[in-house]
Amino acid sequence: MTITFQTYIGDEPNSLPPLPCSSQTQLSLNTPVGNTTDDQGRVWLADTANNRVLVFDPTMTSLLARFGEVGDGPQQFNMPFRLLSHPEKPWIYVSDIANTRVHILEYDAALNIRSIAQFGHESPVSLKGPNGLAFFSGELCVADEFYEGDGGASRLVIFSETGDFLREIHHVVDGDQTHHFLWPQGMSQDNNGHLYIANTGFANIVRCDWHGQGVPFADGSATIEQLELARGVSVINERILIPGGAENAITIYDLDGHYQGAMIGFFSPVQISAKHGSNQLLITEPFLASLQWHELDVTSVRDGQNTTSTLISQVGEGRNQPGQFHFVTATTGNWSREVNTLHQWTRPALHPINNWLEQQTRWQENWLNAVNPIDNSWVSLTMTTQLEWLQRWQSTWLRIVFGGGINQPNELLWIVDSGNFQLQASEHPGAQSAQPASLPLLPGSLGVTLYHPSSPLPGQLDPATPMLIVSNFLTGIVTLFQYDPYIKELIPYTAFGGLGKKAKQFHQPQGLAIDPLSNDILLADSGNNRISRWRITPLGQAKFISTFGHKGEGDGAFFTPTDIAIDALGRRFIADQKNDRIEIYDAQDRWIGRFGQYGYGTKNSNFLLPTSIEYDNGFLFISDLVNRAIKVFTPDGNFVESFSGFGADSRKGQLWMPYLMHVKDGVIYLPDCTLNRINVYQFSPTPTSQTIVSSSDNFA
Repeated sequence: MTITFQTYIGDEPNSLPPLPCSSQTQLSLNTPVGNTTDDQGRVWLADTANNRVLVFDPTMTSLLARFGEVGDGPQQFNMPFRLLSHPEKPWIYVSDIANTRVHILEYDAALNIRSIAQFGHESPVSLKGPNGLAFFSGELCVADEFYEGDGGASRLVIFSETGDFLREIHHVVDGDQTHHFLWPQGMSQDNNGHLYIANTGFANIVRCDWHGQGVPFADGSATIEQLELARGVSVINERILIPGGAENAITIYDLDGHYQGAMIGFFSPVQISAKHGSNQLLITEPFLASLQWHELDVTSVRDGQNTTSTLISQVGEGRNQPGQFHFVTATTGNWSREVNTLHQWTRPALHPINNWLEQQTRWQENWLNAVNPIDNSWVSLTMTTQLEWLQRWQSTWLRIVFGGGINQPNELLWIVDSGNFQLQASEHPGAQSAQPASLPLLPGSLGVTLYHPSSPLPGQLDPATPMLIVSNFLTGIVTLFQYDPYIKELIPYTAFGGLGKKAKQFHQPQGLAIDPLSNDILLADSGNNRISRWRITPLGQAKFISTFGHKGEGDGAFFTPTDIAIDALGRRFIADQKNDRIEIYDAQDRWIGRFGQYGYGTKNSNFLLPTSIEYDNGFLFISDLVNRAIKVFTPDGNFVESFSGFGADSRKGQLWMPYLMHVKDGVIYLPDCTLNRINVYQFSPTPTSQTIVSSSDNFA
């Protein structure tokens, strides 16, 4: 049995005009992570999923230079991640995470750039996932995120400034306590040389010296706890800045570890650097595909207040070119089955275009009114969202007025293009095959599945075409879409749910599945740690049936269930993400078993944050996030086969942040929300030779 990579869907137009050029045109970034400034004030950016480093002038109005391409050669990258400028020499350190090494880039006055050293990937060090970087007194510290030490702990590795291995730090001694590292990401240092580590797996910040001795804060501990996330950390102007320390915010602490307040209005910031000028900050927003230049006196933030910074400039145009994705999260479709054909679609007593527009506008207003009262994540995104949403409406109407849309919707792959607020569709695998297929979606749309009503529903315009159900992570709203053959687009039919913890509400819903026995909808209500079951009645109304599961670690309990698959017997298989296992329920929603356990590994039943699960032709397919693996099991939990690969090389089917996959007849469609493409694999129950192709022209 084998899994072979075939091709991918999702275009990446990363060519550039002759340099220097304006930074405001023809610049499509793909999940940029690291940023820094050099001795001339120029801004360097790691355009991570495009496998290149870009250099801008100090005002960020001109793109001056580009360096790198995908590969493992001395002048190549596979996911350049964090950047750090040497304080005295014309060097930029780059953590080349998927090549498991660090580069030293040297530049001259004319911005000729070359890598003069690559280190850390060979024995005796053998980095596993170099991420954050810090430099002090001639030494470079590297956070080795994916190193697996005792108990799965990560490590820090210390090098000389030229890349010679010096020592390792496996834990921090803090009085009578010992702090271990788990998936450390960003790092920084203060003027005294103390290290600050974003200890992502434990959601805390650890402070120590360069030999692993803890440096306590005012409360006597060497850690800052109770963070939402700890993706990065920066010490700027005697303040500790933690991107993601609170939801959609950058939290700020003084050097004694006292909470001062938060910069709000962000989505998912990762790295912060000080720009020349005491109150100016460079902030990368990978999922928004942008680098932002802000101004704020961080020392003025105090008393726990929330504040906003002034946005001076940003680079990175919208990822909305034809065939392009922006935070692609889920796929479904590319299949058909017999449906009730007694009902023939006839054009309604034609809703003229203006009546149709009025109807859909009311629908969208009701939608927005439902989500306006929710949390800060919506409020902070309102202005940007309204503008982009309006632009999406305008482009939709251009398609309607001038033609376009989907002509043959039955045999398509449907795609949730979340960052572009739309569903796209693809008729065949290929980089440029996707095209817009729906009215604008609400921000936060995430999961999708096909739905075939048992009989045509009232007001269903084309019963021969399956409907789609889309979950929304931010709003808790689940929407049923139908195909409108008049405008050749997907339009809303009905919606249910809403944000909350009551039985009929959802909190951060993700994956969905349809029970083949009852035709009920089952949904992973992730934030409420349960599975929710609904039914579409013959009148087209969504009826709540039940929920099952609760938060915990015991049998039948969940800790962030993210996806669900159902076999022909009605058994439910749930990806219990933070418990690192698969839970099994019968068709009556009774717990009957589980398999899997915490751990690294690509050819076993170990899991590290299993995110997605699908059932197809007698096999379970599981996307194991941190292990970057697609694993195949029998329904009783026996391991069968796997495919794995961490990186951003589109020729090899590599993965970074895979999300909710779809499997049909052995073909695996796995969207990667950071690489912004859908990898296509073939599972063969009998051994075959591996074929790797990278475009639809070669797809067999």
